[in-house]
Amino acid sequence: MKEGLVSFVMLTYQSFDGVIDTLASLFEQDYPSIELIISDDGSSNYDGGIAAVKRYIDENRPDSVERVVYNHLEQNQGTVRNANAALRLANGEFVKLLGAGDTFWAKDSLSTYVARLRESGCLICFSKLVGVTPEGQLVYKLASCADDYDELRAMTPLQLRDRLFARNCLPAPAWIARTELFERYGYFPEVARLIEDYPYWLYLCGKEVRFGFVDDVLIRYRLSGVSSAGSYGKQFMTDMYAIYGQCIFPVDKRFGPAQGLYNALKRAGLNAYMDRARWGEYSVAQKASAWVRHGIFFAYIDLSNWRVARKNEKEG
Repeated sequence: MKEGLVSFVMLTYQSFDGVIDTLASLFEQDYPSIELIISDDGSSNYDGGIAAVKRYIDENRPDSVERVVYNHLEQNQGTVRNANAALRLANGEFVKLLGAGDTFWAKDSLSTYVARLRESGCLICFSKLVGVTPEGQLVYKLASCADDYDELRAMTPLQLRDRLFARNCLPAPAWIARTELFERYGYFPEVARLIEDYPYWLYLCGKEVRFGFVDDVLIRYRLSGVSSAGSYGKQFMTDMYAIYGQCIFPVDKRFGPAQGLYNALKRAGLNAYMDRARWGEYSVAQKASAWVRHGIFFAYIDLSNWRVARKNEKEG
């Protein structure tokens, strides 16, 4: 491990769209010591896709990027395993992971991350982020990011875990960690295929790891047309079933004797989201059946999305 070095990890699969944007943002950072790791999850078009990336790096790489590592999994294994494979290659004191298309908010974002992580004494630290729609519109209020970090900062790890049982309010693009975190507590749990962060935050809170919080916006998070509309894909929902089944339902005791009822309602909510994910495949009869079973949850989902949209209109 090299002291002060930030291992910057970017994951790719099939589409290399957005990679150059992320690299350009990294190359603009004023932080002086960076290791770049690009790990591909078995893309069938890897040779053609990575060639343009390598060319851009060769032509634009600043002196601050001391080392570049290209990793390619022979077979597609999913985001979680790809992330773990990349983390095992990291040589830095710190590690920062961003998805292709996500970018730093300012040129000093990485320096701010490292400074705040050191100041906090924590092994992991979260900043705030701003979403960017495919049309380039900034979205300041996201369901995946808590509005009030002061509230989270005041919580014990177990209290934070209770908050996470309800929903994941710690955004995956917004964390930075000491590599020591993974050495002590292991890599991302391979509970799901695409969602690496949520099970890990729950696990770390259970181990009473203290999280740090930075009130500054340090990341622009690229929203897909689907995610920005407040709906999710089938694989995402399959992952959520696994996370709730293995990491939340067996551990969540917040409601005492009423816990079974709460879990049943939560399962029904998950089923409603899965219906939304599969809506395009449903026949008219299946859609009618879904409305009978989950209409109240559809109304709640739409109301929640409307409230978030209203918040963003006020921000704008």
